Amino acid sequence: METETLLLPCPFPDRSHPGAAAAADHVRRVAAEIELTGPSSAKVLHGIALGEAAALTYPDTDQERLQVATLWIAFLVLFDDAWSDLVQIDGDWRQRVLAEHAVILEVLGGRPAGPADGALVRLLGRILDEIGHLDPDFDTSRLRGEIRNYLAATLWEVDLRSRGRIPDLSSYLFMRRVFSTMTVQVELDYFVDRLHLPESVRQHPCLRLVDASVADYGCIANDLYSLDAERRAGVTSNIVIILEHEYGWTEERATAHARRMAEHALLTFQEVSEDPDRFGLPNSEAVRRYLHHYESFMSAAVRWPARSARYRSQS
Repeated sequence: METETLLLPCPFPDRSHPGAAAAADHVRRVAAEIELTGPSSAKVLHGIALGEAAALTYPDTDQERLQVATLWIAFLVLFDDAWSDLVQIDGDWRQRVLAEHAVILEVLGGRPAGPADGALVRLLGRILDEIGHLDPDFDTSRLRGEIRNYLAATLWEVDLRSRGRIPDLSSYLFMRRVFSTMTVQVELDYFVDRLHLPESVRQHPCLRLVDASVADYGCIANDLYSLDAERRAGVTSNIVIILEHEYGWTEERATAHARRMAEHALLTFQEVSEDPDRFGLPNSEAVRRYLHHYESFMSAAVRWPARSARYRSQS
């Protein structure tokens, strides 16, 4: 393993699940079964350490659920490359994107993915099928709903780029949590790590503050690692570019401020997680497991990009 250079401080260790290689092999087997081919797919399946990303994020799950998480990461990366991060925004791009969304929405609504669907849609169908097979009692309605929200948010982001607009900071911070799939992540985590919280706790404002803080930390980390490549590609939805535009700052000052924002998000998480009672949250085993999982998530948010060829090859 190369010595990694982290772009953000992270007090949480690498506790990686030992099944990373097996999970990556599972994704490649599924890819062969659904005929997921092409240069982009090959790069994702063989070159960006998918299994390591899932293993960092889910050190405490079982192998089969780790494999589902790895499938989701593959879908997310491939969908972003194909539809969310369009290189050429020209012609009837909106209709092309909406047509792909419509097919995905049908599958989210319960239609089985079939041979006539694209490989990405079949991959999403496979993820939902594996969740149902492993845990028939798991309610996927929230997960499906957040994937729908993700699709809508990607359209917002691509529309801004099509008009050459840089979003304002407040809009970006809200929408980034959605089009980065951080809201999907929360729902997927309930399945992968077998998390269970009463609805009153899930909706508690301080737990939602934890969710938002973790999302902001992860999003800012991704933006810092992706900055050079996104600037070259003309992507404007990056917090450094937005801070430069909104305040007239240099890249150095904007980057330093983005790091401070991430550090504040980390501090917020730590304050709540170290003393849930103080904020009116039950200091229960279920809440402690929930918070402990997000320590692993934040560790993955800064360590995987430092290790993955997806980011090294961009700089």
